[in-house]
Amino acid sequence: MKTTINLWIMLFFAFAIQSFVLAILFFLKRKGDRIANSIFGIFLLLFSYNQIFNCAYWSNYQSPPVEHLSFTNFIPWVSYGPLLYVYIKRVLKQSPFTWADFRHAIPIVWIFSVFGRFYFLPYETKLKITNANTYENYVNWWPIPREYMVYTVMLLMFLYVFKIYNLYKKEKGNVTESQRLWVKSLWMCFSGYAFVFFVYFMLIYFRLMTISNDYLIGYAMVFFIGIVSYYSFMQPDIFSGTIKFPFTKYRNNGLSSSIANEMKDKLVFLMESDKLFLDNSLTLDVLSEELNLSRHHTSQLINEHFQVNFFEFVNNYRIDEAIKLLQDHKNKLNINQIIYAAGFNNRTSFYNAFKKKTGISPRSYRNKHKKLS
Repeated sequence: MKTTINLWIMLFFAFAIQSFVLAILFFLKRKGDRIANSIFGIFLLLFSYNQIFNCAYWSNYQSPPVEHLSFTNFIPWVSYGPLLYVYIKRVLKQSPFTWADFRHAIPIVWIFSVFGRFYFLPYETKLKITNANTYENYVNWWPIPREYMVYTVMLLMFLYVFKIYNLYKKEKGNVTESQRLWVKSLWMCFSGYAFVFFVYFMLIYFRLMTISNDYLIGYAMVFFIGIVSYYSFMQPDIFSGTIKFPFTKYRNNGLSSSIANEMKDKLVFLMESDKLFLDNSLTLDVLSEELNLSRHHTSQLINEHFQVNFFEFVNNYRIDEAIKLLQDHKNKLNINQIIYAAGFNNRTSFYNAFKKKTGISPRSYRNKHKKLS
């Protein structure tokens, strides 16, 4: 077939390059969580590769390297959901990886168990297999037959659409308004991509595909890359969590300065006198009820008057409490008991927050304080 390149293919290729450049910027970004940024960088690299794959397909481009692309589109397809979920979990929970997170690698392990042998064959062998349509000799279709592979990918994408949504609903109180908007935007873009992916293959199934329909996935990918580009270049501080977006500022519906100061004093009283932070189930919604404010205004109060998000605000009080317990020589509590006595509900969050504030581990802090006294 003759290679054909039109304006749309050129546009899609340009956005593929843009996605690649964005990925590199995420890898190099020093602000914010570098591990989270690296995960999202991998996501964007796969997005770029997927778009280049599509451009080669649409243009009927033929060359030896292109033969090596066969079936590699499944790699990004099954990786999008797990990578985005792990990234968003890291942003929302601000916690390190656990062994349980490795279960999200199951889809990619599955794809390599199906196509792995074929991927590493030499070009000449792949060409013969393609011409003779003898893939079954080199591809392990078990346990899912070839005709159901794409539908399995669809189910996987929608599974992660719902998993990310549930995670967001559960953890959104731990981050700032700006970070919530970033996560919500990513979820909506990914949901849109999954829906377009579904429509695309349904059109193929019912034989309603046309040339314009064939670009559906490309349109969705361009939109996704455009959204990420906007945040990356127009709102770069989103990755450090310090930004306030122009269209979500509290300017139009915020607290007046007098009410804000009154609520600030009440908030400090609740934390220092009533010690609400000792409740390890404390959430932004619960705190809002105590202040008799909306969730939105409570978030505004913490962000603007304490320059931290809800999660950091509460943890600062908890660490101060833990430090008092560690300094008290009459206190017989061990480190694990102090974790829960200070209001934390897991060891990892406590150690991360403690080391961030003091620069050393709780045990080292206790030993150091004993020597000084």
